[in-house]
Amino acid sequence: MRLLSSILVFFVHFSLGFQKQQQLFKTGSASQLYGQDGRNPTSFEGSDMTITEYPNPVLRQLGRDIEATEFGTPTFCKLCDEMISIMYQASGVGLAAPQVGLALRLFVYNPTGDAKNSDLERVVVNPKILDYSDDVELEDEGCLSSRSGQCQGCVCRASSIMVEYVNHLNGAKIRKKLKGFEARVFQHEYDHIEGILHFDRFCPEDRETIQPQLDALIADYSKDDAILEPDAARQAELQPMPLPRKGWLPPQMQAAVQNTQTKVNKKLKKGKSGGGGFGGGFGK
Repeated sequence: MRLLSSILVFFVHFSLGFQKQQQLFKTGSASQLYGQDGRNPTSFEGSDMTITEYPNPVLRQLGRDIEATEFGTPTFCKLCDEMISIMYQASGVGLAAPQVGLALRLFVYNPTGDAKNSDLERVVVNPKILDYSDDVELEDEGCLSSRSGQCQGCVCRASSIMVEYVNHLNGAKIRKKLKGFEARVFQHEYDHIEGILHFDRFCPEDRETIQPQLDALIADYSKDDAILEPDAARQAELQPMPLPRKGWLPPQMQAAVQNTQTKVNKKLKKGKSGGGGFGGGFGK
């Protein structure tokens, strides 16, 4: 029974990790993690900004740092407040400046996606990810800038990260370790200010699946300055690396699967030799 419990815990953690998100946060589904299905609203209350969609070139630009002279100014604080408001109105849990047409190293998030939990709102300015854990998690992601649920796919993210950014009011440095879903949200938004989109991390099979939806976004884009792919040098440095193929597991997950399978085989062999079969092997 102990072995069966271990197997169950393993597959719940790695194969059904997204269900864990649903339990921890009242977002309900992958589409709600990064907005609702379908087209984004054409306007938002209290702001002239709208959601910037792929393949707008600002989504591929490297954001510039916010100057120290901007911290705490009415203009900058108003921008941050508007981004938080748009995030909630679009049913998202995060929003980066490039997603509202601004090539800035700035994003906001609330891992619950619920304005009632305002104590969990974060304004992140000039961030750095100082360290990525070796442990990773595979879970589905969507994005407001690709109409969310229409372009979902599996993304590998570090389970925990050490980050540094500055307070938007006074420029004070903030350094902390993030883990779980909050770490995933931070990494997703950080990618935006690096000109990386979530589907750049998809395996080839998942990218092929969503390509018709991406093609529709390209067709809807009326200008001739579209940028379809990320900067090659930045993509080559991604941590963790993009998924190489469907069904791929990181080495530590492969080792865990192999170890579990070895234990199962030993139990089965022991049960068979004892005449008890499957039930006899696990009944003791």
